[in-house]
Amino acid sequence: MQNQYIMKGKLYNLSQVKMFLGNDQQQLGNMIGIFINETPVMIKALNENMLDRNYEEVRFYAHKLKSSIDLFQINGLQNDIRVLEKLALEKDDVPALQQYVSDITNTLETVISEIQKEV
Repeated sequence: MQNQYIMKGKLYNLSQVKMFLGNDQQQLGNMIGIFINETPVMIKALNENMLDRNYEEVRFYAHKLKSSIDLFQINGLQNDIRVLEKLALEKDDVPALQQYVSDITNTLETVISEIQKEV
């Protein structure tokens, strides 16, 4: 899990988003806006379903978050979100599931805050 060490620099990289959008600044703003507005909703649902031990929904929200994590190249989460999705499918290591949900939540909240400061 990525929070076991101190990361340096930005937790995300917009180069892939820019390449995907052809450096269209309006579309970039729209994409960032969607990320900033939709990610907290998914994080909340992820955490609520973890508390309810609804692992199918935990897997569903992990899967939904995966594309944003990949597109924004969020440092340390690209592997973690896949592990979370797999653990939720297997439903057998609840402490690890809880730790991944917590780490992913904390990192995404930090990324959202950093992006809001940048744009």
